[in-house]
Amino acid sequence: MSIMDKAEELGDEILESSEYNELKDAEEAVESDETAKSLLDEFQAAQKRLQMAQANGQEVTQEQQQEIQSIQAKMQENEKIKEFMEAQQNFNKIMQTVNQVITSALQGEEAAAEDECPSGCSC
Repeated sequence: MSIMDKAEELGDEILESSEYNELKDAEEAVESDETAKSLLDEFQAAQKRLQMAQANGQEVTQEQQQEIQSIQAKMQENEKIKEFMEAQQNFNKIMQTVNQVITSALQGEEAAAEDECPSGCSC
């Protein structure tokens, strides 16, 4: 089996994982909820404005920080967004673990055993 075949197989396994499916479900729930989607869009727009200002050498103002914090507080109160963020964290843990296993193999180290998996996944 070639490297590309194995990579494709790994991709398929990731797509079938419960973490990926939970992330997709949570994402769909946010997209279908006007309030949650609006909050997320508002946060992303504010974040983008902040990043652009920083890229142009401008300092972050107190007002900009407060705007972001205010939106974040609203997001933390929204159940669908909280579930989405939790699902993102769980999926990111799986991807980090996959990367650690690959890196360990490249460095000639043994990969962590399933019972040592830091995120409790089925690696």
